[in-house]
Amino acid sequence: MAASTNAQQQHRTKLTEYLHSQAKPVHLESSVKRDSDRRAQRQSSSSKGLRNSQRTKPSLPNNKSQNISGHLRLPSIPKLPGNGRPRKATIESLPNEILSMIFWKLKIGDLIVASQVCRRWNFVACDNLLWKQYYAKFAGPVEKEKEASMPVHQLDSGCWKYLCLKRCKVKRDQIYLKKWKKPDSYTGLKQRPELSLGKVGVRFDLSFTDAQGVEHPMNQSDIFWMSMSCTIRWYDLVFPDFKDIHGLKIHACSPLMFYGPSKPAKDGIIQRSLLLELKGSLRNKMSGLKPLTSDNHIELYQLSSGFILGKYLAGGDIAFIATTFHYQNFVSRCLCGSADRSWAPPERVAFEDDIDSQYGLHGYTCILLLRNMRQKILECKFTDLYTRRESVANGFATFVPVKKDDKLTHCACLKDINFPWKTALFKGIMQNVCILDMTLLEESGEPFWTVSSLVEIQNSSETNQFDFDPNAYQSINYEDPTGKVHFEIGQLDDGLQYLCEAKISLSVPAINKYFRTSY
Repeated sequence: MAASTNAQQQHRTKLTEYLHSQAKPVHLESSVKRDSDRRAQRQSSSSKGLRNSQRTKPSLPNNKSQNISGHLRLPSIPKLPGNGRPRKATIESLPNEILSMIFWKLKIGDLIVASQVCRRWNFVACDNLLWKQYYAKFAGPVEKEKEASMPVHQLDSGCWKYLCLKRCKVKRDQIYLKKWKKPDSYTGLKQRPELSLGKVGVRFDLSFTDAQGVEHPMNQSDIFWMSMSCTIRWYDLVFPDFKDIHGLKIHACSPLMFYGPSKPAKDGIIQRSLLLELKGSLRNKMSGLKPLTSDNHIELYQLSSGFILGKYLAGGDIAFIATTFHYQNFVSRCLCGSADRSWAPPERVAFEDDIDSQYGLHGYTCILLLRNMRQKILECKFTDLYTRRESVANGFATFVPVKKDDKLTHCACLKDINFPWKTALFKGIMQNVCILDMTLLEESGEPFWTVSSLVEIQNSSETNQFDFDPNAYQSINYEDPTGKVHFEIGQLDDGLQYLCEAKISLSVPAINKYFRTSY
C-alpha cells in the first residue's frame, strides 16, 4: 500500500509541474477560496471513498477552469469533433502536389471546370507544365513560342494556358474560313454556314432561366440548312411551365480544339456564343400576343423576328420552339461571341459619291425565298432594281420587280404555302403561314438588307378587271426599321399559287446612313 501511495504521489507531482508550465495566472483571492473549499470536501470523504479514488487513475480537468494553486489556472482542453473521434480527411487536406497529380488525369474540359471552383484550384489547374502538354497536343509544336526556352519558374501562372487557348482559336477559325473564301454565286453571301458549321460538330442549345437565374440547357432536336438561312427546332415530352420561365437564351456551341481539319476533339473545350436572348417572364410576353395561326392542336406565335413558339390548345403547354437565323454574319456570330454577350459586326464606314446623282437608288439585287422548315415554296431573284429620286415619297424608296399587270414577271410557286410542325408525339400542317428569307444586295455586291422571319398570309381586297373573286389574291407583309415588303399571291383555277406582285420599300433614313446621302 505504501509503494502504491508513493507512485501516485510522484504522478501527481509530475502532473502538477506540467500544468504549472501551461497554466495562466488568475486572481489570487478567488483561486485560494476555491482551493480551500476543495480541501474541505476531500477531508470530509470517507475512507472507503478514499481507497476507491486511489485505485482510479487521475483524470484531466474538464472544460471549466480548475485551479491547482492559488496563483495559476489550468488551461481548458477542447473536445475533438464527432464525440471525440478524429476528424476525417477531405480534399482540402491534400497538398498541391497531390491535387496537381489528380488534375493531370482530367480531360481538358473538366480541367477548365475545376479551375473555376476556387482560387487554390485555379492556381493548381493553371500549371504551365500541364498546359504545355495540351499545347503540343492541340495547337502545334511548342518551339514556335518564345516561352518554350524559358524556365518554368520565370513564367507567369497560366502562361501556357493562355497561349494554348489563343492558338487553338486561331487554328479553329482558319478551318472555318477555308469553307467560305468566295461569295456564293447565287445569293452573294460570303459565309456559307451549311458548308462549315454543319460539318464540324457545331450544335445549338436552348437555355431556360428560372426565377433564381439558373440556366437549364436543352439540346437541339432538328436543324435545317437552306440557301439563305437555317431553322433550328427544339421539342421534348415535357417543357418547363410558362410561369417558371423568366428568360430564354440560344447559344452556339462550337468545338475549340481539333485533331485535324474537320475533326474536332471529343475531349476538347466547347465554346458557347450567345445568339439570341429574351429577358423577362415568358408568360407576360405571351399574354399580349395574338397567335399568327392555329390548327386543331397548337397555336403559333412569333415572340421576335424569327423566334417561333408553338403552344398546345389543350393545357396551354409549350409544344415546340424554333428559330431562324440568316446567314449574313452567322459564322462570325457563332465563333466570336461569348456566353453572355452577342457578337456585333463592326460599324460600316460609308463612302460618298459626288458624281452619281442617284447614288443609293439603283443597282440592287434581291433574292427572295418563301419556305417552311424543310422545303422551298417560292424562290426567285431580281436584278438591277432601281427607282428615281422623284419617286421617293413618304420616307420610302420603292422598287417593284413584279407587277400585277405584267404577266411575264410573275413567278409560280413550287407548292402550296403551308407550315408543317412536329413534336415528340404529334405532327401537323398549318395553312397560310411560312418563313420569308430575303437578301438585298447593293450595287457593290454587299448585303444592304437581310430578312428571315415568319410571315402570315392574309386575304387581299385588291383584284384586277378580270378577277371577281375576292379570295383569288392573298398578301404577305413584313416591316422593320430598314424597310418593308408587300407581296401578292394569286391562285389559278387549278389551285396553283404564284407571285403576281412584289413591292420592296427601303427606308430613306437607312439609305442616307448607308450611302451618306441626303434624300
